[in-house]
Amino acid sequence: MIFNNRLHAANLLLEKLIKFKSQNTVVLAIPRGAVPMGVYLSQGLNCPLGLVPVRKVASPLAPEFALGAADVEGNFYPEDEDVLQIPKEQLRLWLKKSLEVLRLRDFRWRKLATQISLHNKTVIIVDDGVATGATMRAALMWVRRKQPAQIITAVPVSSQEGLEMMHRFADAVECLYSPTLFGAVGEFYSAFEEVNDDDVCRLLKLASANPDAGGHLPEINSKK
Repeated sequence: MIFNNRLHAANLLLEKLIKFKSQNTVVLAIPRGAVPMGVYLSQGLNCPLGLVPVRKVASPLAPEFALGAADVEGNFYPEDEDVLQIPKEQLRLWLKKSLEVLRLRDFRWRKLATQISLHNKTVIIVDDGVATGATMRAALMWVRRKQPAQIITAVPVSSQEGLEMMHRFADAVECLYSPTLFGAVGEFYSAFEEVNDDDVCRLLKLASANPDAGGHLPEINSKK
């Protein structure tokens, strides 16, 4: 299954999520790639949009390899027990650098994103795909501490490993496709351009200024 782009995937997810449309629902996007999808879904469900302050933690020597993920409060969720074999000082340094970036972004984006209480709400966490599941797990743990009524994860595509993790930690899972063979999330999109920090700001401003934009939101054009 191949999606044209993120908005195509969001449109298909909306069909699955329409049952959660209510005044008690909140959509939270995992920055940065899921923000265009989060804007689309929040408008389709007529509910507030927020961001989940989490980020993958990776080694500078292998940026694509996730050691785990952290939330803005400093909680770290290792990818697996093998991570513990990395010297603690080295891991602490990489975690510190990731947190610095995350907190700077969170400070910038919080000025534009709606700040919403998640207590007793139906929270939909959206991402453009789940590979190892590290970032989604950090997001689920962060949201769970806010005491929502229920948490739904919504993703177009997930690895089998990631899907199993979501079923373990979420109350409900909406996943359009979970192939047996999984390489990278971008393989399942015809167009999968990077979403950078400025894109996130632009989309949050656009969503705030034009709450009825829905599917007419422009695609991401940045390739930085």
